[in-house]
Amino acid sequence: MHNFLKNFYYIITVITLIFLLKINYAMADDTLLGLNATAKHYCTCIFISNIEKDYCDSSYDLIMASTDADLLNQIKMIGYEVDFEKKEIIIKHEDYKIKSTFSEQTGCYFKK
Repeated sequence: MHNFLKNFYYIITVITLIFLLKINYAMADDTLLGLNATAKHYCTCIFISNIEKDYCDSSYDLIMASTDADLLNQIKMIGYEVDFEKKEIIIKHEDYKIKSTFSEQTGCYFKK
């Protein structure tokens, strides 16, 4: 009986570790989600809707108003680059480089 309990303990420990490891990978990084949403918003606003930057900025503020204020301020400080020739929105932050590209066939999509 003692060996059974010991083996059972090890099995439960391994299953728990695997479960926790998968949860960590499954949980999305708020910063990455915010950067992706920002790149997609500006790509859609500027290249699909052909709206001016100031209006895109104000509509972004309205859309993101319900998110974490610290995250929103952090993303606004980072800013974004617009490449009108390649029709790309680029946001760089730490290890992240988010690039949302517009094409007539697919609309806005993420590119590595």
